[in-house]
Amino acid sequence: MTHNSPFSAAELDAVPLFRFVPLECIEGILAHCTAQELPRGERFEPAGPLDRSLSVLLSGRLALHYDVRETDDPLFLEPGDIIGETFSAGEPGVPCLLVATEACRILFMEEDLIWALAQASHAAACNLLGILLRRRHDQSRENFAGTVREYALHDQSIVDPLTGFQTRRWLEGVLERQVSRAIASGKPLSLMMIDIDHFRAFNDEHGRIGGDRALHAVAKALRNYLRPTEVVARYGGDTFAILLPDTGGATARTIAERLRQRLTNTVIDIHDGRMLPPLTISVGVAEATTGSSSHSLVTAALSSLDAAKAAGGNTVTGCT
Repeated sequence: MTHNSPFSAAELDAVPLFRFVPLECIEGILAHCTAQELPRGERFEPAGPLDRSLSVLLSGRLALHYDVRETDDPLFLEPGDIIGETFSAGEPGVPCLLVATEACRILFMEEDLIWALAQASHAAACNLLGILLRRRHDQSRENFAGTVREYALHDQSIVDPLTGFQTRRWLEGVLERQVSRAIASGKPLSLMMIDIDHFRAFNDEHGRIGGDRALHAVAKALRNYLRPTEVVARYGGDTFAILLPDTGGATARTIAERLRQRLTNTVIDIHDGRMLPPLTISVGVAEATTGSSSHSLVTAALSSLDAAKAAGGNTVTGCT
């Protein structure tokens, strides 16, 4: 996580709102959010209107009482819970009280930052829509419809609708910043390029639906295996790019090898009674060095990928 943010990657990992969200693409938004510390025994007081902001419990525990007194049988909020969602789920007109049963740390996000989050990350937008769907009161329906309309206008040129990952256009901007930052800080930065082996033949044999399911399978494996700080983009066709901040070439190669093995054992369910054969992938790995540019890093990773494919596929090359 960038030093400008008051939150750590470990804190945000437990928050469903940020599930599958590359933190690099929202670090500027997080830098403008505020952190609220709540000592044990203190009552929670919202920092803003609950219908126009989000308060997310990052650590600690809050007891929720659906009246003005502290009862003996409260509900509890755990790290990752959204406090505004809990309040809105109560019965209209019934006052709620939240008390810290242990020291708590809370992320507060104002309305403009919520919209910025939805626009910056496809995954965050989906997570946010899921949260809105869980809201029970009737007044949310009009707001939810408006949210869907706004989201439909999001710039699809930076989000791949099939996989939900960012696109090559988005990645190119991120790469420039990340390479410059890595060189200035002296921290390592690696890039992986992944191709599905023999994808054209796979498409010809199993049709477009089979090809789409194959891309879904790769996307799911990447989401489940990689850390939130590792940035994934669909580079084009069946090629995926993975940017690994604070990761040297040798470690990146190990990650790539484990990912290759994971995909080899993946069976694709096409949902019509057929199970497609497992995929294999080729991976090229490169590490940024002094004097690197975003272009040279991509060129090196693609060159390693070409070498992996020339070797017959189902292998990892680069950064040995």
